[in-house]
Amino acid sequence: MVESDKIAELLKKILFRKGGSTFIFKLLGMVLNFSVTLVITNLFGSSSYGLFALALTILQLIVMFFSLGIPAAFIAFTGGFNSEEQNKGLLIKSYKISFFIAVIPLVLLFLFSKEIAFFYDKPDLTNFLKVVFASLIFFVFHEINVNYFLSVKKFLVYGLLYFIFPNLFFLLFIIAFKAMGLESFTTILAYALSVLLTVLIGVSIIFKNGSYKKVDLKSFEILRKSVPMMISGFFLVLLNWTDVLMLGKFETEENIGIYNAAFKLGYLTLFVVNTVGVIILSDVSEKYHLKDIIGLKRTINKATQLTIVLTMPIALLLIFLGSFFLNFFGEEFVQGKLALALITLGALFNAMTGNVDQILNMTDNEITVRNIMFIGFLVNVVLNFLLIPLYGYEGAAFSSLLVNVIVNGIFVIVIKKKLGFFTFM
Repeated sequence: MVESDKIAELLKKILFRKGGSTFIFKLLGMVLNFSVTLVITNLFGSSSYGLFALALTILQLIVMFFSLGIPAAFIAFTGGFNSEEQNKGLLIKSYKISFFIAVIPLVLLFLFSKEIAFFYDKPDLTNFLKVVFASLIFFVFHEINVNYFLSVKKFLVYGLLYFIFPNLFFLLFIIAFKAMGLESFTTILAYALSVLLTVLIGVSIIFKNGSYKKVDLKSFEILRKSVPMMISGFFLVLLNWTDVLMLGKFETEENIGIYNAAFKLGYLTLFVVNTVGVIILSDVSEKYHLKDIIGLKRTINKATQLTIVLTMPIALLLIFLGSFFLNFFGEEFVQGKLALALITLGALFNAMTGNVDQILNMTDNEITVRNIMFIGFLVNVVLNFLLIPLYGYEGAAFSSLLVNVIVNGIFVIVIKKKLGFFTFM
């Protein structure tokens, strides 16, 4: 039985721990992001939202690929620096590497936007993709910028640039473009402009005094560390978004939009487990390296039990009141209630197992995590290939449920084998 004072203690740690403003910004960013989704679906309709969701998924994958893991590796490199000027030097070098590696492939992708759209049998996707490929380098710079602010522990600026400004500018641009009567592809243009504006703000803050120090790191050294991180992250993104990519080939724009709205709602179930992860991971790492397995078990068990208690009401509301919540996106979205229930059940199982992948990452099992993610990706592809042609987006939702059960079930078994206990008991 988990006492209410433990829950209160958890919330206090979330709100007032060092860097806790990041949590507040993440929550506000989530609210703004849902506001944007509601505006797009209600002003432009499910078909336009489906094309936007497909273009956004392609954007996220290509950003992950062409960033080459540099944003993720940035903090690892700067840990050995002793001045902000060195961090800025690495930032400039990261810009150069990303630009020179990405520029030619992105020009080619831009030129073949029409062919890619026809591969998906969606000619209207062409303009969405042109915007994606023309603006993609700014998304890469944005990822590098926010990791720079993390590296110098400027959590307030990090939170504003990562969670607030892009979503706020996006919302304003969307409303303005609709008022001007512009076409639906301007939804992705609004997102690109919001990120470009955020990048310019970030750069102006970083180089306010203009000074930087050249770092003694070769491009090869940076890529040798960053590329393996990119590979793991790439499979994680694929695991989460394979459904949308494959729906793009087999389903209509309307159904892609309905599925994506259901997916966004269903994955609210993971909000608690992600928040708890912010609190416990440093403690997990510390106890593991001190070989305090009893303390490690106590921390993980308590966190997972609290997660279950706090997550269950969210999941039940989404499952039993799915039509009510989907109706906010528009009447046509209500038909996605079964998909929402299936996605929510999968996310609930994920949450009830705890922060399994992060726990393994913090206990020197990164390669195991990568391998399990790769297995999950392959299973997801096979299930979607079999189920989507037969059952449409509901097949994709069922695939999401099964993959969550399989992947997180494997994680639980691996933790039991390597650490000697289950996460939840």
